[in-house]
Amino acid sequence: MSAAKPNPEFGSLLMEVALQFGATLDLDRLLPLVLARISELFNAERSLFALIDEDRRVTQAVVHNLEWPGPDAPLPVSQSLLNEVLDKGEPVVVADANRDVDMSARQSVRLLGLRFMTGVPVHGRDRILGVLYTDSRAEAVRDLSGEIELMTALARLVGTAVENARLFEEQRFRHMLLGKMVHDFRTPLTVMRAYGDYLNELGVDPDVRAAAADIQVVTDQMERQMENALELSSIDGGKRAVTPQALDLVSALPEHVRLLAAYAKARDIGIATDLPADLPAVHTLPEQVWIILDNLVFNAIKHARGGTSITVSGSLRDDAGPRSALRRQSNNAAALFEREAHLRATSASLFVELAVHNFGPAIPAELLGRLFRQFVRGGLTTAGVKNTGLGLSIADQCTRHLGGAIWVESSQEHGTTFRFTLPTDAEVSGVTRTQTPLPARDTIPLTPIVRAAVTVGAGTEPTTAPMAPRNR
Repeated sequence: MSAAKPNPEFGSLLMEVALQFGATLDLDRLLPLVLARISELFNAERSLFALIDEDRRVTQAVVHNLEWPGPDAPLPVSQSLLNEVLDKGEPVVVADANRDVDMSARQSVRLLGLRFMTGVPVHGRDRILGVLYTDSRAEAVRDLSGEIELMTALARLVGTAVENARLFEEQRFRHMLLGKMVHDFRTPLTVMRAYGDYLNELGVDPDVRAAAADIQVVTDQMERQMENALELSSIDGGKRAVTPQALDLVSALPEHVRLLAAYAKARDIGIATDLPADLPAVHTLPEQVWIILDNLVFNAIKHARGGTSITVSGSLRDDAGPRSALRRQSNNAAALFEREAHLRATSASLFVELAVHNFGPAIPAELLGRLFRQFVRGGLTTAGVKNTGLGLSIADQCTRHLGGAIWVESSQEHGTTFRFTLPTDAEVSGVTRTQTPLPARDTIPLTPIVRAAVTVGAGTEPTTAPMAPRNR
């Protein structure tokens, strides 16, 4: 038997829908039009697209020629066919429900007089998102496998469009939330800066003036970081340009660490720096360097034993770090710098290694291999403060973005040392995006399950076989 030729109108519909989905995220407007065309081409009387959650509850549905009150009500279609589609993850066609013992006993078939029904799963990235469904009171009298194949392709387009729409809404919500946070933080930052100005104007004590200057520096830094985050999140496409610059750590790092001294002193912790005078400058993005350093130093303070000292040291090396650090896969849910061009070391570059060392409880061996993943927590700190599990993940992403690497060494005897590298000469590179392999069903043609239109005797199972082509 030769393969059935699909209706050429369905091929035109597929192309039309592909172009529409590529041009709009307004699925509420587009899906009803698609359903109307599907019904027309299948000679179906009713059709719907239903979204389901992981528990198979219908969360949303677009319907054509039928009524559905909402998520609290069942869909007025064959539930058994929908369940079969969801169970198998493949298209199902019922050519004549009256001649199918299993289907003829169903309430929807008896009450509505349904005979021809189709259901096609709508796949998302990691699960079935919903079902495309059509039915009619007239039986199908020819082989529709060609149309089902095209309808399966259409369902894939719908699944992709739904995923894209969801991601767009999530991104828009996150951007709105970030914008609100930036706006709300401006008021306390303004108050902090005002108090810094006030303390500076008093001019009575040099220590007070120094503290006022530190307050102004920190508030300016926080404001810049929030504005940068807001700008980065608002980029709709492409990547944001970055401009690396020379950073002299010998002069800049001790001053930056000094700003953290008050936090350490309150916990009876000292901070010292040890940088060779001839340490070369790094070619980098300074604000991200300070993000890495702040995360590591704050962690060191929180985990250090009282009465001890934290040391921030630097040295020069030929490579970016040990193989274990360079080959470690980033296991973060989302890349912080996905839309920003990253840096990579040139062939002539050396690397500056910065190390943050403290004396405190050793990191458990079972945590060392996954310490830089998101939301991995090491329990309570020596100061009794809970970790969020984000700081080291952020430091890891920053060092990768700057063309370096980060790793840790920890023992009860020698304490804990976090090390990270920065290139002395870097160039701007493109954004590397990891491509997720498509599931097998997206590369292998699917064969629809067609329930044969034959009489089934009592006590026997319905036969599943390809339908013979017949004229309508």
